[in-house]
Amino acid sequence: MTTLAQSMSQLDLLNLARSCGQSIASDFAQAITITFAMVVAIYYFLHQAGIRMRVFAFIIYTCGMLTYYGMMVLESGLALGVLNALHALPRASLEAPTREYLGVRDSWVGITTSVLFSLVYCILWMSTSYLLFFWKRPREIAPLHD
Repeated sequence: MTTLAQSMSQLDLLNLARSCGQSIASDFAQAITITFAMVVAIYYFLHQAGIRMRVFAFIIYTCGMLTYYGMMVLESGLALGVLNALHALPRASLEAPTREYLGVRDSWVGITTSVLFSLVYCILWMSTSYLLFFWKRPREIAPLHD
């Protein structure tokens, strides 16, 4: 039985790891986009809507966010497998790009980025729920007259 590291070249593994990162970033960008669309909808019309419409919009928003979060988790699982396979390769056989990639991924930058991807999802979801259910749009400020 062969392991992933034995059946794929170092370049294949590095490209797969980078591809996972690109997919995660793309999914995250989509989540940001639907969150901003939700904020605009709240500001312009959902703040006036009834509770049933707000709940419906929030359920649809939550389904979209969970879909993108789930896709990110799937890609993250694949990325972890690839990283484990890269770490299993003998250190002396690693090419410079692979060493640098693993070095950054294992540093505080890589760890912080991974944690932030999960935390930001929670922050976006909680912020949107606050805006949708508790925020009150301020009254329009009357123009000043000279």
